Amino acid sequence: MTRRLGVVQWVGLLFGGAVWWAQHVAGVGFTHAACNPGGGAIGIDNTVWQATMMGIAAAFVLVAQAAAVGVLLRTRDVSYEDGPPIGRIRFFAIAALVANILFLVIILLDGSANLTDVVCRQS
Repeated sequence: MTRRLGVVQWVGLLFGGAVWWAQHVAGVGFTHAACNPGGGAIGIDNTVWQATMMGIAAAFVLVAQAAAVGVLLRTRDVSYEDGPPIGRIRFFAIAALVANILFLVIILLDGSANLTDVVCRQS
């Protein structure tokens, strides 16, 4: 049980940050592709791609949050100050709860800024 909880706990802790990073890098790539003359020829619509990536990334962070909540509920009878490994698992589950909320807000802010900003203008 502890090994499985440890794996789920790491998914809850690390998956949100990895999803945010992937969404941000892909968003920059789609913006560059939409502004490139070749991107216009293949019909890349920046707004559609940004909205889709924001929705998918938010859903994945909610999956990570569900993993963290699941671990927290499974370890509700222990304290984060207990000895390893179960105390450490609970501690990281609590950290994942906070981190995933922050990553969700960052994804929503990043995606909405990409949707409302004017792309492909000269500086």
